[in-house]
Amino acid sequence: MLFIRKHRAIELTEKGQLLLNNLGHVFETIQAAWDEAHEPLDETVLKVSGPAKAVHGWVMPALSGAKGLRPDVRISWDLSKQNRDMASGKIDLAIRWALEPEGDFHWEPLLRTWFTPIMRPDVARFIKRPVDLEKHGLIDVEFALDPGSDEPTWVSWYRINGLQPPKTYAVSCADTASAVETAVATGHVAIGGSFLAGDQLKKGELLAPFDTAIVPFSRFWLVCRKGMESTSEYRWFLTAVCEGAATIDELVSGIDLFHPDGSTVAD
Repeated sequence: MLFIRKHRAIELTEKGQLLLNNLGHVFETIQAAWDEAHEPLDETVLKVSGPAKAVHGWVMPALSGAKGLRPDVRISWDLSKQNRDMASGKIDLAIRWALEPEGDFHWEPLLRTWFTPIMRPDVARFIKRPVDLEKHGLIDVEFALDPGSDEPTWVSWYRINGLQPPKTYAVSCADTASAVETAVATGHVAIGGSFLAGDQLKKGELLAPFDTAIVPFSRFWLVCRKGMESTSEYRWFLTAVCEGAATIDELVSGIDLFHPDGSTVAD
């Protein structure tokens, strides 16, 4: 026996103490050799800015899956809807929602969002046509599809389908994420999708039974200072988030996509 277990402690027996005295230096040598063979990698820190909802729902999961390819890269996040100053050097990369590139930076298109009626399966059983939607209560979203537009998303979707806009809403939410949560909790019908409802759609908590969706002209972009787009860290980040975006786009496979003006979305 090498040790004695007591109520709140463990004590070495005489034989245990003898082994410790004779072998302690051996374990120290092994530990030192192990530490030397496993020196920490030189770490590259990428300072990335972006809106919290997009980062949590899409970007972080995409990067997590690709982390094994670049264990030397660590992300320092600045989560904000505000566009941080890229020229200052305090931010390396930014995920931005914008209509088109602006400023003297490198812009890469990433993800287009889409909006279609989504509802719980028990509600979807009773909705066969768009005219059935209002019977179960629509969830309005205070969100402008594009800069300068004040037309509600529901109005755009109804118009694309050749219908009169809805007359009433059961609930009004400040953003799409809240509308999605409300649809799950109440059984009312939200208009949303993309990464904000991806998990619920994949799990079957929500369904998107109609074959048309609205896609804003604005989209998410990856922005950096010119010259950085040629670095290996940038290319790793871009590849990962684009693969994540492709997975999200698979959710609308087979659905007809339209811009708010009625034009068909080009691939």
